[in-house]
Order: sequence, then C-alpha cells, then structure tokens
Amino acid sequence: MNIQFIFTSLLALALSGPGGADWIKPQETEVSGTEGESVKLLCNYGTSSRGTFDLYWFRQYPNQALEFILYRGWGYTGKGDAEFAIGKFYSDSSADTTNLYFRKLEFADTARYHCALRKPR
Repeated sequence: MNIQFIFTSLLALALSGPGGADWIKPQETEVSGTEGESVKLLCNYGTSSRGTFDLYWFRQYPNQALEFILYRGWGYTGKGDAEFAIGKFYSDSSADTTNLYFRKLEFADTARYHCALRKPR
C-alpha cells in the first residue's frame, strides 16, 4: 500500500541577532512510501549562532494537536524520544539538515510531520 505524507515545517524562528535569522523548512512538502519500507523525511535549516540548539520532530493527525516524536541536540548530547517513538523512529543531523527515519512504515503513520529548531535557554 502506498502512503502519502504531507510534510511541513513547524515554524521559522524570528531574528536571533544583528543581520541573522534562524529558519527551518522541509526539503519536500510531500513524501510517499510503501507500507513495510523505511522512509526518510528531511529538513534544511540555518542558524546565525554557533552555540547549541535542539532539532525537533512532531506529527499531527487531522483535527488533533501536535504530537512530539523526538528531539536531538546539536553541539551537545541532548536527546529525547516519545515512548511510542522508541524503536520506530530515529534521527540524525548535519550542520544544515535534520532527518527523521521511519524504520518500518505503517498506514497509521499517515499524518502531517513538522520539524522545528529551538535554542536552549
């Protein structure tokens, strides 16, 4: 069975300093996959700071609130996973991308997925 995703970025952050801004956006707005296969979602991002920050992934079913999947720290070892996400999803990042992987796609994974960038305080 082919599964269609609608994929959007959760937010683009406001200016963080003189002449710079933080932003995050999906590389593709729709991704599809086949049940049982693995799938990768990709967000590109940029930040004007060189410090640490967190890269988040959420999903949203129609007419429901956002649901946290996981986050990974960049520049430090912070991380966190929702209980349902352990073993189902994983993430990796580079200096300008963050990826969310589905280990084994299921029809129930059909949802809107969001990436977000946040600077820890």
